[in-house]
Amino acid sequence: MRKTLFLLVLFTSTVKSQNLEENSKFKNTISLEFYQPFQNNIREFYNDDWILGYEPSEKSNYSRNAFSNAFGISYERVLKNFILRTRFGVSVRKIEESNGYEYISEEQNFTSILSKEYSYKQIHINSLIGVIKRVNLVNNFDFDFGIDFAFVHYQKAEGKLQYNINEKTISDNRLLKDQIINVNDRIGSIQSIGFGPILKPLYNFSDRLVVSAEFQVYFMNTFTKDQTFRLETSDTIFEDGSSENIEISQEINYNVNQWNWTKISPLIRIGYLF
Repeated sequence: MRKTLFLLVLFTSTVKSQNLEENSKFKNTISLEFYQPFQNNIREFYNDDWILGYEPSEKSNYSRNAFSNAFGISYERVLKNFILRTRFGVSVRKIEESNGYEYISEEQNFTSILSKEYSYKQIHINSLIGVIKRVNLVNNFDFDFGIDFAFVHYQKAEGKLQYNINEKTISDNRLLKDQIINVNDRIGSIQSIGFGPILKPLYNFSDRLVVSAEFQVYFMNTFTKDQTFRLETSDTIFEDGSSENIEISQEINYNVNQWNWTKISPLIRIGYLF
């Protein structure tokens, strides 16, 4: 009985999903997409964690202003009994953090005020192509399943850190040390290419308006042979009026080739049929 019921459901789904071109009133759909940027699990090229860590003090001030989202368009074309889909999107990531605290040592007669500021920005270019089979569930509800092939280009990024330490005596507010450290990172680009399943419920609000959702996940090869450059400068003024300037440059040559699953990227899509 269970086997017969399973075959009946399978047959019904197949009948409903075939001859899409003949049954569809409109052959094209163009949509706007909003989703979480694809995370490649390589910290240097994608990190949404808090960058500036906790400082050992009784009181500190921390602020964070971050934005991480992806926007895109997709186009679907009904071709007989399947659907061909192309997608193009841009991910925007910006992070600004600041942290500051004051350390007081009455025994050693000094106070130390420390402040940190960090900023980071990066753009990703997302290109995808997919093949879809559509099944009508009930009334205006459909379900798409298929496969997506994805390519993500993580463009060069910039990271800037400013670190300031100001030390003075408590008794007469005399300067002991004032140091400013600037670290500038120019992070090289990296690419990811791979594939993942399409599992997409959709609902037709009207003849021309449709909304759908996806939980995107991809098995991707992430690779690069690009370089990252770091320039660190330190300017210090001491108690006796003397000063010191130090400049350190660093070059990191990457040779990365990694296969892994991305984290789940939720997506919502609003489409127009024509």
